[in-house]
Amino acid sequence: MKRKIKLMAEYNYSPLWDMETADNLDLDELPLSSSIQKKLSNWAEIYNQIINWDNPADSHFFDAVSQDNFEREGVNIWRQLQEELSPNYQIFYFSEKQQRLLTPEDAETNNKLRMG
Repeated sequence: MKRKIKLMAEYNYSPLWDMETADNLDLDELPLSSSIQKKLSNWAEIYNQIINWDNPADSHFFDAVSQDNFEREGVNIWRQLQEELSPNYQIFYFSEKQQRLLTPEDAETNNKLRMG
């Protein structure tokens, strides 16, 4: 059975989550290249920069371009994770822009996920 992992940005956490246990995953727990680990860390850091600690509910991207760039990079990372972790893992992606969980099938059937 394939292990299910979700790529989802969350403040001050690794962006990878075990979908069975909801545990946050350390990037070193998975057989990832240093290239994708760096991309994941950078992507998470961008998300951490938008938090408004005085009013977390008021946290948001500075503008639509920033949000689109973040989403585009998330989709690119999602695809790279699918390539690197195949065939032993299923990788899902929580889209901040669409506010929904995308399945591996979404990536295969909808190549228009490239935002912009």
